[in-house]
Amino acid sequence: MSSEKLNLTELEKKALKLIIEAGKDGLLQQDLWKKLNIDSRDGSRIALRLAKKKLIHRELVTVKGRKTYRLTALVDKVPEEEESEEKKEVKYEKRIPRSIKLDVKVRMGLVAKIPCTSCPHANRCGPGNFFDPATCTKLGQWLEKAVKALERKSAKRATRV
Repeated sequence: MSSEKLNLTELEKKALKLIIEAGKDGLLQQDLWKKLNIDSRDGSRIALRLAKKKLIHRELVTVKGRKTYRLTALVDKVPEEEESEEKKEVKYEKRIPRSIKLDVKVRMGLVAKIPCTSCPHANRCGPGNFFDPATCTKLGQWLEKAVKALERKSAKRATRV
């Protein structure tokens, strides 16, 4: 990576420093622009530039019903500016974005029957999107069948006792 790609503005340096200080849990993009005392558009642009330079990772999250990004640093410190105009490699340690650990047991037979697994719109589906699980007729019908099956099972158990 050349030094030209890592020329950071003072605001970008401040933003990166705040993100690094936030640690492995990162910093919400909305909190970043508030701390920098700038508007959301400028905050978003700064975060995008830092992500493009591979200094931070942006993860889409929903907080209190609003979509925002969690920003986590991929470096330990703000890269120093190069004094010479020659292209030099900037040395810094990259961090892997934090992973989410789930301890859930799932029966794969049930998962395979969910209509979402074969839906052509699954990659564009999400809350608030054009394709939304809350309004999906196929998913709704599948859930109704699953509920009726559970009700039948519980009714059979109740009659046995």
